[in-house]
Amino acid sequence: MDHTQNILRNAGGKDPLLADFTALCETTTLEGAPKYALRPTMETLAKFICAQGNGPNKDMALFELSHLVCGVGALHGATGLSDFFLAPNKATPAFYKQVLNGATPGVSVSESGLVLTYDDKPFEVRFGRMPFLVALYEFLCSMDGFSYFQTFNDLFERLLEGPPLEKNIRACSNALASDLRKYRIAYLSSAQADGKFSQVYKFLQDRFDEENGIILHDECVFDFWHLHNQGKDYRGYRTVFDLFCDFARAFEESRLARAAAHAASLGLDSEAGEVDIASDLVADVNLEDWTSPFDIFDEDESGDIRFFKIKTERAPIENLMTYGPDALRLPLAFLRYEIFGQVQSGITTDLQVGRSKSSVEKRIACEDVQTYEERLQECQAILSHIKNLQAASLHVLNNSGGDNLVVFPTAAVERGEQAFSKMKRKGFDDQAMAHRDVFERAAHALVAMESQLLRYMKALEDKKVQTLFPQDREKFKSQFQLLYQEVRT
Repeated sequence: MDHTQNILRNAGGKDPLLADFTALCETTTLEGAPKYALRPTMETLAKFICAQGNGPNKDMALFELSHLVCGVGALHGATGLSDFFLAPNKATPAFYKQVLNGATPGVSVSESGLVLTYDDKPFEVRFGRMPFLVALYEFLCSMDGFSYFQTFNDLFERLLEGPPLEKNIRACSNALASDLRKYRIAYLSSAQADGKFSQVYKFLQDRFDEENGIILHDECVFDFWHLHNQGKDYRGYRTVFDLFCDFARAFEESRLARAAAHAASLGLDSEAGEVDIASDLVADVNLEDWTSPFDIFDEDESGDIRFFKIKTERAPIENLMTYGPDALRLPLAFLRYEIFGQVQSGITTDLQVGRSKSSVEKRIACEDVQTYEERLQECQAILSHIKNLQAASLHVLNNSGGDNLVVFPTAAVERGEQAFSKMKRKGFDDQAMAHRDVFERAAHALVAMESQLLRYMKALEDKKVQTLFPQDREKFKSQFQLLYQEVRT
């Protein structure tokens, strides 16, 4: 919760806003688990509250939410709104895909989302966007001690009085925006992210002296941090990496909307380490729709099957799966985030809990830190495990019956049987065939994980990161010595 609340604090969020947001963060399912994922759902919500959206219209999400309310109401009636938006279930795309069904004039459910059609124009709200929109709905209704609840409830009821019409949806969206502006004025002192984005943009322009464009590559993150880490805003390397991720997404959105006045293009000299924001690594992934494949394995139905060991098979790649395309865009900067960002977090913890000076100095010196070569080997081992899980899942799908069976090649069938028999862990037993649906969802997530890992490892190998580790360790050691010099005196 700290990172998301820092977004609000950095934008001048006052105590009532922080209390409203914290209450939503603490919303739980019937089983006591958090209803909303911290990243990306609550992080996206925090940025939206602070008017830090990427597009030209920072309240576009309210327009999407109005469509979602209209569509859900048309399919399930006014009473179905609370069942959908306030359901005590984990907010995941899979859950909303499961509960949304049926069709009515102007409203239908596609494979990827809820579609409203009016004036012969379709408007789709994607399942991947729904956890955030549901969190936004609940925040709007509960903000300022639920003082807006009845106002918004009446507003939504009027929206459902007739068929979907653009003018009615826009009227609802504008009314929501008007009240949200009042709330922001009352409880949000400023939106500092705009200033930080301008700072990054100017840094990139000055650095490369490009007349009609800017260049973004891995070294930009370290150099910006090096330049600014003596101040409180950018003391943490991870904070700067997150800032550059946010900037890259906002920049691309602005470029597509033709709203970036002087940023028509980015560097494309791959041999020099430059990368276009819309490079092949991320171009086929919708950033807004990216969710961690691990979300599938966190669903209640998957709890009885141990796909991953938490410490050795999940934790090392959890951030990689959470950041998704952002990690692929700046792979070396992300590797530094993982290795040396963790070292800095350890230093901070040591200082906070008062550990010995020798312990802190050891971290500052970057001793016993995982090398880049070891990191790649770790990723390779987990990739092999993921491929074994894919084969084992294929075995379950091939032997559990059900509709739409696929005839798998003999070699694949044999590989699946072998992988399943060697998977000596909970859930991979005679009862596995009864959980076909779980293994089917897992199979899709495992494909996404394999793709993410392969792309990341290839990007690092192309950069020959193994040879960069010694100099990187010295670079971070030097910066840590400057940042925490009071420990060494």
